[in-house]
Amino acid sequence: MNNLAKANAVRLINKYCFKSPKELINDLENMLYAEGLYIKEEEIYDCEGKILFDNNCGVITVDSLSDDKQKRFTIAHEAGHFFNEKGSGSYKCSFDEFYGSKRNYEREANANDFAGELLMHEKWFVEFTGSQKISYELLSSTAEYFDVSLSAVAFRYSIIGFHPIAVVMSTNKIIKWVSINKNFSYQFIRVGNKVSDLSYAYDFFENKEIPKYEDIPAEAWFKEDFKLKNRNARIMEMNIPMKKYNSVLSVLWEL
Repeated sequence: MNNLAKANAVRLINKYCFKSPKELINDLENMLYAEGLYIKEEEIYDCEGKILFDNNCGVITVDSLSDDKQKRFTIAHEAGHFFNEKGSGSYKCSFDEFYGSKRNYEREANANDFAGELLMHEKWFVEFTGSQKISYELLSSTAEYFDVSLSAVAFRYSIIGFHPIAVVMSTNKIIKWVSINKNFSYQFIRVGNKVSDLSYAYDFFENKEIPKYEDIPAEAWFKEDFKLKNRNARIMEMNIPMKKYNSVLSVLWEL
């Protein structure tokens, strides 16, 4: 996580005295307007959101056809460009910038870090999730509490959650990026590999019905990890389909 992006988000939370996610959500657009950002909605076909800004102000445009949770994260992401970079700029941010192969570009990653901290402030996130055992139910209730998508919560949890998990984004059967908590037993998944047919993520691309979560062989994802000594080892896999982009976010944790 980028420390400057995090600090920028925390500064806003403190400046406007937000005490809970609900307070922030209710006043998010008013707060950004007070900071010089105007938000508008229109149908967009080539990106999820865009921003035009200078040192003092900016205009954020979000896709009017997106659901409220996606709109909110897009707004926070675009605001991240304004607060992180200052100066002037004009960006269009597509699915690839948010979730796909371009996600690791520093500028976009920093904007995502800002959005993650603003919408799921670490202090609130840790207090809510606590030391509860990782599960689909925990991630779902956390997404509901912060009123964000399940995918946003999963990625956030992989960074600051109490229990180690791994998050994998795959598009068109190809692994695009990986985020693995440093305390996860296995640490290597090769980006660029095809999704293993031992995983339910593979079944998603085959247009088969998949469970919300199920245990699978650990080698489905960690076959090349030298720490995987026991080929009978199993892990839990939860998949979040993104059918519009022929993509799936896989969340993995140890049994």
